[in-house]
Amino acid sequence: MARYRTFDEEMQHLRNLLDTVSSDEENLEEDNDFPENEEPDDEEYFSNHDSSTEIESDSENDVSDSSTDDYFIGRDNATKWNKEKFRANVRISAKNIVSKLPGNTPFSKNVTSPVDAWNLLISYDMMKKLVQWTNIFIDSIRERFSRERDAKETNEAEMKAFIGLLYLIGLHKSSHVYIRDLWATDGTGIEIFRTTMSSTRFYFLLRCLRFDDIQTRQSRKELDKLAPIREFFEKFVENCQKAYNVGEYVTIDEKLESFRGRCPFRQYMPKKPSKYGIKIFALVDSRVFYTWKMEIYAGKQPNGPFQVDNSPSSVVKRLMEPLYNSGRNLTVDNWYTSYPLSQELLQKKITIVGTLRKNKREIPPIFLNSRKRDVYSSTFGFQKETTIVSYIPKKNRNVLLLSTMHNDNAIDLSTGEAKKPEIITFYNMTKGAVDVVDEMAATYSTAKKTNRWPMAVFYAMLNVAAINSRVLLLSTKEPPAQNRTRRSFLKSLGFNLIEDYQKIRSQQTMLPQSLKAKLVKEEDFQPSAKKAKVTYKRCAECGSKKDRKTKFVCEKCLKPVCMEHMACICKKCTE
Repeated sequence: MARYRTFDEEMQHLRNLLDTVSSDEENLEEDNDFPENEEPDDEEYFSNHDSSTEIESDSENDVSDSSTDDYFIGRDNATKWNKEKFRANVRISAKNIVSKLPGNTPFSKNVTSPVDAWNLLISYDMMKKLVQWTNIFIDSIRERFSRERDAKETNEAEMKAFIGLLYLIGLHKSSHVYIRDLWATDGTGIEIFRTTMSSTRFYFLLRCLRFDDIQTRQSRKELDKLAPIREFFEKFVENCQKAYNVGEYVTIDEKLESFRGRCPFRQYMPKKPSKYGIKIFALVDSRVFYTWKMEIYAGKQPNGPFQVDNSPSSVVKRLMEPLYNSGRNLTVDNWYTSYPLSQELLQKKITIVGTLRKNKREIPPIFLNSRKRDVYSSTFGFQKETTIVSYIPKKNRNVLLLSTMHNDNAIDLSTGEAKKPEIITFYNMTKGAVDVVDEMAATYSTAKKTNRWPMAVFYAMLNVAAINSRVLLLSTKEPPAQNRTRRSFLKSLGFNLIEDYQKIRSQQTMLPQSLKAKLVKEEDFQPSAKKAKVTYKRCAECGSKKDRKTKFVCEKCLKPVCMEHMACICKKCTE
């Protein structure tokens, strides 16, 4: 991966990355969960997040212009924007000097396989906790089962195999397929599922999976709506940050994880493909699409340590806080962008590029009025470290952007007749990182339809873990030649996760010989010797009336004898 590029080379690299991503929506399948005492509240929030770039022009009578010959004045009558760019006193601006080079950290520099990278994100401690919490729930429902073996506890090897099967289901794009069909024995099923675990056991684990201690959940839910998954989710996000240093350009946007069940903070977003679901704010590397930080939107939390401000600027500052003073650039859409936020981030050595909504008071009125302006024309306003631009892509349409990264009115010559400013082309190249991650996750999604919202978040974490671990593997000094494509990577990851459990299962004595033969290598498999036929004869002491059959014979007289007429004697006495 080249680390030093010119600006033009970097833009071309971003174009190539975006061109290689394809979208493939996945349907989800339902799992019938065990009933739990969930919150009766089914409050639903309507999200007004509208990231559309173009805005309709205001009529000429709606705006008043108090500009002078030298500068524009915002509608707040305080913010001034020069009509001419400032003269640069230095050749290279000090704003975007990145203090840490992008790539793997010492925590992840030695990964050599897909499962090595994945184990850094879903760590041993996380798996141990996951098994512990799941077993607590299994203990609480064991009395519902007549047989003990139907509700036996799980272990880490089995849990990894379960997750590996979820990845293989996504690899086969079978999230919408009925689970029993994947385990079918009539030739239509997939053999790897049947050899790893039974469909009944897979269903059982799918229903019993828990991400917190259900015995203490109720007290924690009084302070935190995210109590059922808070600890597990935050540990995963922490591991993602420890494993990778993001590049020069990052993007913040929201993901909507599809969910239509009961959830106190479910969102309705009509412009998203799923429309209903759980909103997650994500910070993603714009070049390699590594998800570095996430935050679940939980609505208004109860008074306590988990109550936070959910305004757009507060969300951005919480996500960007670990990157303060690092020289990165942030790309956001118009829901997040504001002039005060840009100045606050600039003080923390973070630049920003984003579209603006027309209701921002710092925008000069002339930037909103496009009635008399030519198509493909641009109007710039400059401050010493901030630039705004108004671009007319079509008649009566206007695009407003703000940038603290760009300081001039340069036009991207590669756009030809459209004459787009470089601010806009840069924004177009970097704005879609979160959407690209969503598309990649949907192509090979692990998600199954569920009635429990923590499961929807868990599926999202698995999808992100698969994408991130591939980035970690390919960012090493000597990335392996195999596992470069996502399909080969996911296949290798799935097989590696189920490998240990298959070895354990192959040692089970009750396993059918045909299944055991598929679990072990051919040279190691030896079919059990055929048992000698046992003949049963009537006991000589019981007589014909009882007609008691026995397989035991007296060693002295060689007469058949049953257990009732048999005497026990130790080996020494016989000698």
